[in-house]
Amino acid sequence: MSSRDELDKLLALYNIPRAGWLIRGVPAAFAEDVASHSYLVAVLALRIAHEARGCGGGIDEGKALTMALIHDLPEALTGDIPRPVKERLGDVVGRLEEEALGKLGFEYLKDLYAEMESATSVEAILVKIADDLATYLRAVSYLNNGFEGVRDIVENTRSNVMSLVPRLPGGLRECVQKYVASLLEYKAR
Repeated sequence: MSSRDELDKLLALYNIPRAGWLIRGVPAAFAEDVASHSYLVAVLALRIAHEARGCGGGIDEGKALTMALIHDLPEALTGDIPRPVKERLGDVVGRLEEEALGKLGFEYLKDLYAEMESATSVEAILVKIADDLATYLRAVSYLNNGFEGVRDIVENTRSNVMSLVPRLPGGLRECVQKYVASLLEYKAR
C-alpha cells in the first residue's frame, strides 16, 4: 500500500462515527468520530501519565502516548466495533485488528498494540483508563444534551475506570485516583 493509500485510510477515522453513540440514539451528525475520540484519549493519557510520573512512577510518557494514538487505528479498516460485540467475538477481533495495523503501515507497533490491549504494563493500564474517561466525558456531554440513551455508558465507563485504577502499583494508584476523581466529578446536570 502506498503512503497516499495509508493516509487516505487513516483520514477515514474522521468519518467513522462511534457505534455506541449511534446505537443509543445520538444522530450521526452529532456522534463523535473515531479520530476525535482518539485525540481526547491521547491528551488524557499524556496528562495522566504526567501526573503518575510526578508521583515517582517510572512512567514512559512517550509509550503511553503512542499506545493512546494507536488504540483505535485498526478501526480505519474494521470500523468501530461496539465493546459488547468485541467481547463476544473474542480473538477474532484481535486478529482482525492486528492485520489492519499491518495493512495501515504500523506492523512495527503490533507488539505495543498487543501490550496495550492486554493491559500488561502500567502505561497500558493508564491508556485503558484514558479511553474509558474519554468515553465517560463524552457520554456525560450527550446526556446533558438530552440523549438519555447513553446513560448506561456513563455508568459503565465510570465503573470501568474505578476497576482499572486499583490495578496500578501502590504509589501511582493514589496519585492517579486523585486526578481521575477530579474528572469523574464532571456529571450529568
